Amino acid sequence: MKRVLAVTATAVMTVLMTAATALAGDYGPGPEGDGDVGGVGGTAFTGGDITTGAIVAFALVAIGVVALVVARRSAVKSTA
Repeated sequence: MKRVLAVTATAVMTVLMTAATALAGDYGPGPEGDGDVGGVGGTAFTGGDITTGAIVAFALVAIGVVALVVARRSAVKSTA
């Protein structure tokens, strides 16, 4: 059960980190209220940089994997 919760929490945090840039965008009408926000359609791009968030997420996953490997090895050594 702990693993399921950990994986779910990791997935939720990853989605929130990558979507935060898009959620922060202001897509409403301009101050004139004409409703024209520009662009030609397609995928919305806020111009935000998620590189830092992706690096942090990757680092946390790597640290978690290393911690699991070390814990399993020490558990095997203690039972042998």
